[in-house]
Amino acid sequence: MSPDIVRQLPAGYHAIANARLAAGKPLRSFEIIVLSRDDEDGLASGSNGAPARPLIVFENRDGQFVSAGRNDHVVMKADEGGQCDPFLDGGATIAVKGRYFTVENGVACGQHWTDYITFRLDDLSGGFVFDNERREAWELNPSNDPSAEVLVRAGPPRTIRDRSGKATPLVAWRPTG
Repeated sequence: MSPDIVRQLPAGYHAIANARLAAGKPLRSFEIIVLSRDDEDGLASGSNGAPARPLIVFENRDGQFVSAGRNDHVVMKADEGGQCDPFLDGGATIAVKGRYFTVENGVACGQHWTDYITFRLDDLSGGFVFDNERREAWELNPSNDPSAEVLVRAGPPRTIRDRSGKATPLVAWRPTG
């Protein structure tokens, strides 16, 4: 991570994940960072719950990284997974492909589910906008067949998109119920 970005991180926070994305016309370069509070471990089980994990996008403009957006609702908190941390325990990450990036939240301890939230670089607005959210859940297979899969889907996968013609900027995105 660039020292320029490290200097811009809020006091009391550190990066727990990052990814690079280069896309757009003209070609633009971004660094996507997920932050955690330094004292998060002590707060996750406290009465106030775990703190938010900011997702910050920095753009490299002429060799300087500048903030291009922040959202405190995309990355799930340490206590939002039930028994597990939905971002750190399941090997979740930030996946990047072309002009898209996906924050992968999920658990596989007791409960089994994923919640993947994807944003895309929009040349029209110049920033990142919500593309889709994909949710899936699994449960133990009730079958007694020894060759049966251990887990089966607990209903169909659910994909959420904005209404046609409406683009939600990264900074304005909020989870749906």
